[in-house]
Amino acid sequence: MESLDLRGGVEVSAVKLMRVFHTVSFLFAAAVTLLAQGQPVPGVDLSGYWTGAMHEDALERGAGPELVDYTGFPINEAGRLWALSYDPSRVTLRNHQCDGYIMPYQVRAVGNSRAWEERDPHTQRLIAIHWWHQTFEGHRVIWMDGRPHPPAYAPHTWMGFSTGTFVGNALVVYTTHLKQGWLRRNGLPESDQATVTDFFLRHGDHITYTSVVNDPVFLAEPMVRTTDFYRQPSDPTSWLFACDDGEQIIGRAPDQVPNYPMGKHPFLMEFSKTEKVPLLAALGGPETMYPEFAARLKTATEAEALARTRPSGAPQNSRAIDPTPHDGEIHVWPVRRNVYLLAGEGANITVLVGEQGTFVVDSGTGQLTDKIIAAVKTLSGKPIQYIANTSFRPDHTGGNVKLRASGNDPSVQGSFFSNQFADAGVGATIMAHQNVTNRMSAPQGKAPPTPSEGWPSDTFLTERRRTFQNNESIELFHELKAVTDGDSIVAFRRADVIVAGDIFTTTQYPFIDLNSGGSVQGEINALNDILNRTNYQHEGEGGTIIIPGHGYVSDEHEVTEYRDMVVIVRDRVQALIQGGATLQQVRAARVTADYDTRYGATSGAWTTELFVEAVYNSLKGGPAK
Repeated sequence: MESLDLRGGVEVSAVKLMRVFHTVSFLFAAAVTLLAQGQPVPGVDLSGYWTGAMHEDALERGAGPELVDYTGFPINEAGRLWALSYDPSRVTLRNHQCDGYIMPYQVRAVGNSRAWEERDPHTQRLIAIHWWHQTFEGHRVIWMDGRPHPPAYAPHTWMGFSTGTFVGNALVVYTTHLKQGWLRRNGLPESDQATVTDFFLRHGDHITYTSVVNDPVFLAEPMVRTTDFYRQPSDPTSWLFACDDGEQIIGRAPDQVPNYPMGKHPFLMEFSKTEKVPLLAALGGPETMYPEFAARLKTATEAEALARTRPSGAPQNSRAIDPTPHDGEIHVWPVRRNVYLLAGEGANITVLVGEQGTFVVDSGTGQLTDKIIAAVKTLSGKPIQYIANTSFRPDHTGGNVKLRASGNDPSVQGSFFSNQFADAGVGATIMAHQNVTNRMSAPQGKAPPTPSEGWPSDTFLTERRRTFQNNESIELFHELKAVTDGDSIVAFRRADVIVAGDIFTTTQYPFIDLNSGGSVQGEINALNDILNRTNYQHEGEGGTIIIPGHGYVSDEHEVTEYRDMVVIVRDRVQALIQGGATLQQVRAARVTADYDTRYGATSGAWTTELFVEAVYNSLKGGPAK
């Protein structure tokens, strides 16, 4: 049979589709057929107040499901191990206390929903359908006007970005740009790479809602669930669900993230024994969705189930997730106020424009510098005055020479203090921590890796360098012994934007360079320093914008998840070292197994093995044994 494409690369064979959708009505199947055929549709009105049936997914709408109950979820090994390491007390961490629900889970949360239409006031053309969730005030916008989805480097949110199409009496919606969140609140994760195709099928005063979650990071197959809504005759009121975080546990170290060690979940057997569900079934997996799994349970052993609580011998496929465009062009994304992201030149480039000269953070690899200069000119008629480097690495400094030559810094030309700078009045001024210049200039007699025209000359030695440009307070903060010894973050205070450099990326494990003064503890400290400077706008998202060295525009939630990952991996490696493990034994333990499908790599400049080796050597304080 042919396969059915449910948009966005979600492809399911017709045979499997029939098996997975066995609970969905004939009308739903007809709607899918119409969608595939692209037939015109009349539309349906979803406006009104809706409440989900409380007897469906009752645990999701109350205190939450039991720990280690993943039955029927088609999780892969990474998803299972991630969930088994999740200690529920992690929600007491300040940066997790107000985490909202991602859209597929939000729909099934306790509380009411309200739907309304947004129409053009002149043409009455339908622009969007809004669906407001009472719990965590989740406001979902389903765009109906044919607009495209944002680029891959755009921010992610709890509700994601949704576009809809009417098919008969069904609304079919496709969603991207979701944050990492929950499949279930017992630790079962859904990644920030998940996409959702969902269906609102109205029949009178009832809606049958079906979601198909595709997650290449944590799912082995699509996850399909249905929920029934019934219409409320009037406004149920009580729509607010505000949240503010606060100190819950006093004296906890900032680098402590509650987690269960691999293979040592303290409540592993509780659900299985209480509900008399075989542990192999409780641990989930795609096979647990299908009726024939019952026959397998007759011969399943506890040893077989326990083996699934630890990494298998064979690593799962790592998936490089790089949202950077690779079309040879520079793409401009407005961040906030007069701050812009330039994507497409290796590392992310940030630009601040205004009445004074342009302030640029990092310069890319140098391969597309002419196009960067052209892009900057479309944003401002002023020359580039300052270039700040967050690192000495070539993908952050490769364009320094040409970008500097294209600019001009009138603040030092002919000034009383201009003799401080050998390059005063010649192009833009490059600033960075002194260790960046040290490593770019190779003062130990080696050939310099970068021409002197590209070296930072405006350097600082202590924790901060500050300036004021284009009506913006700008601060460079040195992060001691993070991925290197010269890393800085750049904070635009009025715009509330932080450029993180390689301290934080959404594309890989942190590139901890021990030979250049980096350390795993310094990396954790640097991530916590970023979080100490952030605030969220609403329900754990928005607020301070974080531009990573590589990857998509983020906020504190993504930095928190990344910090958690580094801490947990450090804890696992530290525990093995304390037990006398060698580097080879640490590698064999696959301490990153639950994160490899998101951040891992088996080839390239920075592999999973190199990351684990860096963590091991950093904690040992010496070369591998």
